[in-house]
Amino acid sequence: MKKKMKMKQFIISALVVGTIGLGGNTVFGATFGDSTSGASSEESFQIKYNGAAWNYSKSKYQYTSFKYTRDGRTLLSKTAYNGKVTGSVWDDLRWGDKYTTYFSWKRGPLK
Repeated sequence: MKKKMKMKQFIISALVVGTIGLGGNTVFGATFGDSTSGASSEESFQIKYNGAAWNYSKSKYQYTSFKYTRDGRTLLSKTAYNGKVTGSVWDDLRWGDKYTTYFSWKRGPLK
């Protein structure tokens, strides 16, 4: 009887740990702008950031860009003039403001 109870506890524990682990793999993201000119950032596995910017022919802007920075330094910057650009950066796993990765985007002047 005790072996059966221990096995049941083990299975329940494994299911709980597995569920928590899968929840940690959630992707978080944000999209800005509209379908003709905008940018997005997506965080996957809480360690990698995937960015994109698009500026299509119907856009009223000359370009759209995105940038990732950390501690005042640019990690990645991409600009879309006609179409879409993408890029990725890895997060710094240390704690503190100077290790935080920031996303920004902007549009160029009107055409």
